Amino acid sequence: MSLHETIQNSAAASDFTLLEGLYQLTIAGHTNDWEFERLNKAVYERLMSSYNAPAVEKSRANAFQAI
Repeated sequence: MSLHETIQNSAAASDFTLLEGLYQLTIAGHTNDWEFERLNKAVYERLMSSYNAPAVEKSRANAFQAI
């Protein structure tokens, strides 16, 4: 396995771990805990970093105009 494949697999495993943790806390009803907030923020930041920020802002503006 190449270094590039190892990094991709590690990132995917890390993403899965974050989402699984967030899911488990949600199922247990611990959505007001500091751990949930930390995981939620990490997942949100990763999601936003995968999109082009100006495109996201433009789509938000269009969504508000449609309302």
